[in-house]
Amino acid sequence: MKPDTSSVPFRRIAIVGLGLMGGSLARALRRLADPPYIAAASRDAGELERARAEGVVDRTALDADDIVGDADLVVYATPVGVILDLLDRQRGLWAEGAVITDLGSVKRPVIERARAAGVADRFVGGHPMAGSHGSGLAAAREDLYVGARVWLTPAADASPVERVASFWRALGAVPETIEAQAHDELVAWASHLPQLAAFALGAVLADSGCSVGMLGPGGRDTTRLAASSPQLWSDILRHNADLVLGPLNELRRTLDGLADLLERGDGEGLARVFEKARVWREG
Repeated sequence: MKPDTSSVPFRRIAIVGLGLMGGSLARALRRLADPPYIAAASRDAGELERARAEGVVDRTALDADDIVGDADLVVYATPVGVILDLLDRQRGLWAEGAVITDLGSVKRPVIERARAAGVADRFVGGHPMAGSHGSGLAAAREDLYVGARVWLTPAADASPVERVASFWRALGAVPETIEAQAHDELVAWASHLPQLAAFALGAVLADSGCSVGMLGPGGRDTTRLAASSPQLWSDILRHNADLVLGPLNELRRTLDGLADLLERGDGEGLARVFEKARVWREG
C-alpha cells in the first residue's frame, strides 16, 4: 500500500519511547515527502545518539517531560505500565488541544487512565498489529506499519479518532476502530496466546538440552516469538491476565487431549485434530 502523504494532520510530533515500535514510527514519518517535526524521548542514551546520527528525529531528550509540551500529537510507545504512569504524571504538560495516543498492546487500562486523567476527549488509544521479535531502534523499520491493521480505541465519543486514523493512513497503515474490551478479548487469542505458546515451547526445549541449532526450519519458525523481550511481554500479559487465562486453559486442554490420544495410540483422533488445524491455517 502506497502511503497517503497528503493528509498528515499533525506537524509537531513527540514520540516517547524509541524502541522497535516508536523507532519504526519515527523512521516512517521521516520518509514522508513533507515530514513533520519529530521529537523523541528515551531512557536509553545510546538509542538517542543513534537516532541523531541517522537523522531519524529532530530533537531528543532523556526526560519525556522536555518534549511533550510542544507537540500537537504525543505518542506513547512504551510498555503499558509506563504509559499508565506517564498519563498520570504528564497530564499537565501537554499543549492545549494536543492529541494523545499510544501504541500499547492492551487497551482497557490505558483508556481508563486517560479518562481518569481528564483527557478522554483528546485521547485515542492505538495498537498496530505489527512488530518483530527484535527490539530497539536497530530493529526498527520504516515500512513496519505499511499494510498493518492499527486498532484505534477512542476514550470518548468526542475523541479525535478520524485525525488519528488519517495519521496512520498517511503511513500506509489500515486503521480500524474497536471498543477497548473487544480489542483486549481479541488480542488475548490472536496475539497473547501465540506468544505464550512460543515462550512455553522455548522453555521446554531449553530444559531438554535441545539447542536452536538442532531445530529444523519448522522448529525455528515455531519458536521465533520466544526470542521476544521477556520484560515487554511480562508487562503486556500482566495487564491482560484476566482475558488471557481462558485461551491459555483452552490450549492446555488441547495439549492434554493430544497426550491422551498418543497414550491410546489413536492415530485417527490425532489426524482429526491436525486436520482441523490445517484447514484453519490454510484459510
